Amino acid sequence: MKKENLVLVLMFGLMLLISIIALSFDYLFPTSTVDKMFGQNVNVVNERPVVDAEFNEIFTQADVTTLDGRKIADIYTIRVDHVYFYLELYVAIDLDGNVYARDKFVNPKDSTSESYFPLVREYLLKNYNGLYYENVQFVDGAAGATTIIVSRSIIKNAVSRVVLFHVGDDEDFIETLFNGAYSLNSQSVNNGIDIFNVSVGGTDYTVYQASASGTYYDFTNTSEGSITILVAVNGSGEITHVLMPEVLYEHSLGNFFTATQNFLNGVIGLNINDPMPDSTTGPTANSNGSQYLVNQLLQNIQGVA
Repeated sequence: MKKENLVLVLMFGLMLLISIIALSFDYLFPTSTVDKMFGQNVNVVNERPVVDAEFNEIFTQADVTTLDGRKIADIYTIRVDHVYFYLELYVAIDLDGNVYARDKFVNPKDSTSESYFPLVREYLLKNYNGLYYENVQFVDGAAGATTIIVSRSIIKNAVSRVVLFHVGDDEDFIETLFNGAYSLNSQSVNNGIDIFNVSVGGTDYTVYQASASGTYYDFTNTSEGSITILVAVNGSGEITHVLMPEVLYEHSLGNFFTATQNFLNGVIGLNINDPMPDSTTGPTANSNGSQYLVNQLLQNIQGVA
């Protein structure tokens, strides 16, 4: 064989070997964002839009399969448009109920948000990398500087919304309220407020669950969203437990959620017939609109207690 032909054969063989190695690398090693969520190469198939007015922030749902076609998870794309960033998240829930989340697309709206986003991504990778869905509620969504608190809290809420859509509303808020088991004795509705008579550890309570919409300020606009609260009252009329489920909280999160939660916690120890603490302002373009709405909900509960 001529020297030139031998070189051509060797070059062809080398190119073939490189191609095989490249294909093997692409097949064996995770490369895409979704691949990395599961630590293997996967396919995303059967993508379809989510058309649900209650969950309009979730806009696609698809199946995640292994390369041999075995389904391993459902994956959703959810969008968050906030003053700090526009963010699209992949949120996947596998067949065992474990939750994974990664950022698909992010557009920071200022230089501060852009500088903080690596910390937000670190939060995503640390907390939503195979966490069982019932434990999402225990993830710390409020740690760090103000921008980070709001960003983390918004992400936690977005992941929680996907979980709620995927598995349904299976969280028992009364159990969460008492941090333990209870017995339901009776249930009724009065003027739009759910009323539950329950027993916990031999003590009887009346639990009121109330929801309403009201305005809040999100740094740029006055918007409207719903808040739900639960209030437990013992036989003496004393308010003993309160709860404001974050997954049902549609106002600004982060520090604002914490401030509103603290405002609600302030009624513990009061009699249900006592004057409820007033917010500093009404529903205007500021952060006190949420507290104003909670005050209204408390007064609504007083009206049926």
